[in-house]
Amino acid sequence: MVSKKGFVISSRDPLGPRKIMAVNPSWYYNWGLVPFAGMDPIPFVPMAWGSRSMPPTGTDAPVLLGFNEPDRTDQSNLSFGDAEVVWPALYAPGRRLGSPATSENCSKLGSWLDQFTKAGPVFDFVCVHWYAPPNVDSFLKQIDATWARYQRPIWVTEFAVADWAGKYPGGYPLDQVKAFMTGACAGLEARSYVERYSWKTRSTSDTALGTSALFNDDGSLTDLGIIYSKI
Repeated sequence: MVSKKGFVISSRDPLGPRKIMAVNPSWYYNWGLVPFAGMDPIPFVPMAWGSRSMPPTGTDAPVLLGFNEPDRTDQSNLSFGDAEVVWPALYAPGRRLGSPATSENCSKLGSWLDQFTKAGPVFDFVCVHWYAPPNVDSFLKQIDATWARYQRPIWVTEFAVADWAGKYPGGYPLDQVKAFMTGACAGLEARSYVERYSWKTRSTSDTALGTSALFNDDGSLTDLGIIYSKI
């Protein structure tokens, strides 16, 4: 069975192709519409990041990811009403379309995605972001609750262990992050309604997600990155 594991890396990262190959994903995306050159063997999934980065008319991508964190002012920053207006431009015959991926828990009543969905926009799967302490049960319960609310396949397009409270400067202890990654990925692989997932990496010096990094500054895999590459 093909792994659901993917990878997300900025289109501006000069080491992007090297990093993609290092983690051995079955697919990747880069928050944009154009793939890295020379990566044809690994499927690329484009993203319409926001209302100003819509795919050109006639784009034949078979799968397209929707807006990135429209509920955040520092991301695509769209009200659900404004998103509804431009959303039909993403439709195309035969294309599978992923929902906007919010920073908040989209399984909750009244969330951005909950309100967006009530207007009846067409999308084929739900994109989920998750950053929290290393609790596998809590994470998978949120995934299950998302399925229960929307009854559509799920792509976890960004997730990682994060210490927003600053309890552990640099991130949670690495052994806890490793255990979370192993358990969470196993849980996602086991759920038939989860189609894809992608761990989000930042710098090893990041104050909240440093220990969730897959790469050292020189582009080599961290110990956590080695684990992810073998999943």
